[in-house]
Amino acid sequence: MPMLDSFLVDHVKMPAPGVRIAKTMKTPKGDTITVYDLRFAKPNEEIISEKAMHTLEHLFAGFMRDHLKNYDIIDISPMGCRTGFYMSVIGEPKTEEIIKAFKNSMDDILKTDNIPEANVYQCGSCYLHSLNAAKEVAKSILNKKIVEIDNDSLKMDINSIPNVCDVDIKKVKILGENN
Repeated sequence: MPMLDSFLVDHVKMPAPGVRIAKTMKTPKGDTITVYDLRFAKPNEEIISEKAMHTLEHLFAGFMRDHLKNYDIIDISPMGCRTGFYMSVIGEPKTEEIIKAFKNSMDDILKTDNIPEANVYQCGSCYLHSLNAAKEVAKSILNKKIVEIDNDSLKMDINSIPNVCDVDIKKVKILGENN
């Protein structure tokens, strides 16, 4: 099985919140697609609660599109590890533009009073939401500086990594847990 790009970076060194260009690729017609790692939580130290993550998925994707109108966003999807989102964009927005949109989207989440499409017709788990939890996560992002994550600082020798997970789960902070 091929090694996925996201497993080639050192998650121990991964700062959060932050923005990282995860990969760029060219379509057969020559268009550039840029995939961004939009990191909300420090891997293995923080995790976003299920309800907060699901609500963020509904809100964040729309707000990011509002703030990046000059680009065609293909998709914004939550990471399975619940530490952030991947965003695929046609083009090559500057990281500073993404950071600004990220911050503005967190501000928008704090100002909103409803969760769009959180009903049985448009959502497969409409019961799995918490606007308060999403706002708690947004506040935690805004209380820190969103940084540009340098890929070179995260490079690692994959042949020297032991296959162990020695994380003390009792010490992992759950963002949005109180709601």
